[in-house]
Amino acid sequence: MTSLAYSDIESSLNELPIQNRTMLRLLLLQYFSIPQDEIEYMAEDQPDPRFFSGEEPEKKRSSREAVIDVSNRAAQYQMFLRQKRERPGLQVECLEQLMAYTEKEIKVLERLMSDEFKIDQDTRTENTANAMTNLVKKSMRQLDRAIEQDEISDEDYQKKRLLLEHQLLLRRQERQRRRLIVAKQEFQLSGNTPLKDHEIAHIWGIPLGSLAGRKVKALHQYLVSIQKRLDSANGSSDDSLDSQTTETRPDFWQQTLQTLSIQPIERSVVAYGGQERTEEQLMEKLEAFIIRKIPEEEETRFWGSITKIHDSEHAGMWTSHEGAIFSLQRLSAMLKELDQSDEAIEEDLQKRTAPPTLDEQLPEPEQAEETGELSEEALGILEKLVGELDDKRRN
Repeated sequence: MTSLAYSDIESSLNELPIQNRTMLRLLLLQYFSIPQDEIEYMAEDQPDPRFFSGEEPEKKRSSREAVIDVSNRAAQYQMFLRQKRERPGLQVECLEQLMAYTEKEIKVLERLMSDEFKIDQDTRTENTANAMTNLVKKSMRQLDRAIEQDEISDEDYQKKRLLLEHQLLLRRQERQRRRLIVAKQEFQLSGNTPLKDHEIAHIWGIPLGSLAGRKVKALHQYLVSIQKRLDSANGSSDDSLDSQTTETRPDFWQQTLQTLSIQPIERSVVAYGGQERTEEQLMEKLEAFIIRKIPEEEETRFWGSITKIHDSEHAGMWTSHEGAIFSLQRLSAMLKELDQSDEAIEEDLQKRTAPPTLDEQLPEPEQAEETGELSEEALGILEKLVGELDDKRRN
């Protein structure tokens, strides 16, 4: 069986009559733009309320306002559908970059443990097995307390700190793996979902009840055209087509959606939408998210905040994906600019796991609060105000 190509879909669409071609383009609106002639056809095809009680004229003229309305509604739905697919697509892209970076960190860390610090294989295996259940925060506090009280040497501290860092990286890798599965499912679902009937009726400007018959007719003609095109490419005859049963006949509509869903995503140009109060704070948090400068629980909340759908009070659902798209676009750009060489990763791991210095261990001395004395002029003003208040109370 020949796989369905994008050129086959496009050619079959262009061969259809204008009514069926318009219906198919609306069903697949996130992948195909509506040309001007089809927009004018939809505007002309709208029922005229002036003729509801009688017969409509055979040929109607579309007004300029109707054409603009249809064009605006089609563009609005198309932007929304493309951004609805772009958001999980960007999540997949960012998570794959993050997983690749985390995998590099784990490899460099394992090399440090085995080659430089000579941690035996059994200890590393047990550490990996306990990565998901160990209370890393509690272990780190105990380790810091031990080095402050000179209970362990600097070398032992760094060995244990490396083991804890390894567990943190393994946990982060698992979180990224689960997020990637969810993002891929959402991306596939958004790409395989055609426009709904009431949305088509809203764009077209026709009653919902008159849409079902047109949709069935358009889909039937499109699928027949696809079947004939593939049979001619394979050299099959009409007899072989008639001999196919319903069970063995391929689902060309699902193949159409699958072929279109792997097409490149068109990037949106979106503006900052108020995430993390200011754009500077958002960029700082994105950088901290990449280099693991925020705790695990805060990282989970932050990932949810930059990927969720934000419904605007004024724009409703139409701009609900723009905030996440803006954040994910910046995150992807920062990941591409990040130094991911083994030397940079090793230097960062050495800094993270190094024993704290004496200056870091000692708390900063508390400065006594200065109690300023009031001047004679200020005391006079204060006494005058108190006197005025007393006079008002007596009266």
